[in-house]
Amino acid sequence: MSMSPRELPVSMEEILSLALECKASDIHFKANMSPVFRIDGKIRSVAGLPVFDPEGLRSMLIGLLSRRQQQIFEENHELDTALLFKDKARVRVNLHTDIDSVGACMRIVPLEVPSVDQLGLPSVVEEFTHSHSGLILVTGVTGAGKSTTLAAMIDAINSREPAHIYTMEDPIEFVFRPKKSIVTQREVGYHTKSFATALRSALRADPNVLLIGEMRDNETVQYALKAAETGLLVLSTLHTASAPKTIQRILGMFSPSEQDVVRMQLAYVLKAVVAQQLVPLLEGGRMAVHEIMVNTLTVQEAILRGEIDVLYEYIKNGSFDGMQTMDHAIYNAYREGFIDAETARSYSLNPGEMERILRGATMV
Repeated sequence: MSMSPRELPVSMEEILSLALECKASDIHFKANMSPVFRIDGKIRSVAGLPVFDPEGLRSMLIGLLSRRQQQIFEENHELDTALLFKDKARVRVNLHTDIDSVGACMRIVPLEVPSVDQLGLPSVVEEFTHSHSGLILVTGVTGAGKSTTLAAMIDAINSREPAHIYTMEDPIEFVFRPKKSIVTQREVGYHTKSFATALRSALRADPNVLLIGEMRDNETVQYALKAAETGLLVLSTLHTASAPKTIQRILGMFSPSEQDVVRMQLAYVLKAVVAQQLVPLLEGGRMAVHEIMVNTLTVQEAILRGEIDVLYEYIKNGSFDGMQTMDHAIYNAYREGFIDAETARSYSLNPGEMERILRGATMV
């Protein structure tokens, strides 16, 4: 028999504490079952958690929201927001209705912003943060750690430079405390109507650095390119698996008649693309592996000509400039004993080439 929230042997704070203890990245709540955690990228049940009936789950989840948030949820039947649980963590919440009741996914965001060194990011990523203008993109699938990498890059700037950092997020995840920089953080839906609206305002707010949570549409891309052209450093994300696909995705947001102009803007303002995956380690946990494309003159010329297909070879041969393909990063993780061969195969972007390398060929 399921119990009402007041009779539950655990509170939401205790569920969160258990998730932190288990090193979970997400907590999923669904009616008529106990909460489940995502640990090392996999959904796992945890013994001892209560089963929530539909009304009990709805009451508990709605009770976490402010009156305004409750109103937005009742109107839209879904809500993306972030909540702070005292001194434990911030939690990015997707609240939704489904066939059973109200459900939720909670992404756990640490209170402390990790550093570039703590994340083990390639040294060239920290070097990108020394740029004073241009566009830096961090890409990858949902759950690949893009927000964490961006946060570390912003923290590097915040720790080093007297600048104005201006962020637009949906929702706000990491909270940046001023160090050497002034930090303005705005959340779409609460502090501004849209990324595009916030960007129009940002250009009048005397920023040095713009963080755009995600480039979701061509209007946001246009404002981001414009901001980079005016001399600001712009950082953002896209859901793309590799650097060449990132260029294709951006151009694909525009009509054929617009693409020539966008390609020219992108070629001149782009600094780098960092594509990221999280791969499971042999000893448990996950590590990030990265494809890195630096906008050298050769890369720039290829983008200007629309020769996106040749970018892979330029990345593959661009180690002197700090570039590497995703498969090279995955192979290095295998060679150094962090992951096994099956993991290398399954996360490779070019499985045929990875198979040849694992069978004894040499990766340059």
